[in-house]
Amino acid sequence: MKYIAVVCPRCGKASAARADAKKHQCPYCGTLINIEKAAVIAVGSAKAVREAVVRHNTQAT
Repeated sequence: MKYIAVVCPRCGKASAARADAKKHQCPYCGTLINIEKAAVIAVGSAKAVREAVVRHNTQAT
């Protein structure tokens, strides 16, 4: 299964979602993110996407 890392347009935090999802709720602020319009920072395995999310959220703070 493929995953993507998307950036929330409201809070700027990244989170992981399934690549076949249409929408994803930000676990940090609750915003409903439209995957088709989202800023995608990584695509791949769960491990690769998780690492990208951690890296992005560490830099954002």
